Amino acid sequence: MPHHRCTIHLNCEKTELLDEAYLQAKAGLIPDNPMIEMTLPSSCDPTLAPPGCHVALFFTQYVPYNRADGRPWNKETKEEYAKKVGFKDSIVGYEVLPPPELERIFGLTGGNIFHGSMSLDQLFISRPSSMQPGPFTPIPGLFLCGSGAHPGGGVMAAPGRLAALSALQ
Repeated sequence: MPHHRCTIHLNCEKTELLDEAYLQAKAGLIPDNPMIEMTLPSSCDPTLAPPGCHVALFFTQYVPYNRADGRPWNKETKEEYAKKVGFKDSIVGYEVLPPPELERIFGLTGGNIFHGSMSLDQLFISRPSSMQPGPFTPIPGLFLCGSGAHPGGGVMAAPGRLAALSALQ
């Protein structure tokens, strides 16, 4: 249906759910209710899955880099996390990329897709730091344009736009 051709958010219907998940992850625990951002690319391109089936992508927050129980992120712990996310009765196959793997594969420091916390004290003019806000760096002509730059991550492209405008000047 058309309403499946968008991002679907689960476990974030109340800010208390997000706060609880964040605090649990900060303590090294797997959240009881991880925030799930789900997309169904096969709803737009049916060639991605057999008829009657779908490909689902889940971006989840908040997940600890280091687990409080001291266990490494391995096949067993990734499977436990996948079961916690849910949908287990309808899944044919999956891949779990916990923070250490996001760091190793994609170079995301701490496995954080936003290149650092998205808390209020680290956004806008304080990003990447209050000492060096915006796209500017100490190196003339070198501008920051990723999620770690002002005003922050997300799919808004504002850091890239600001860096491009600065370069044009």
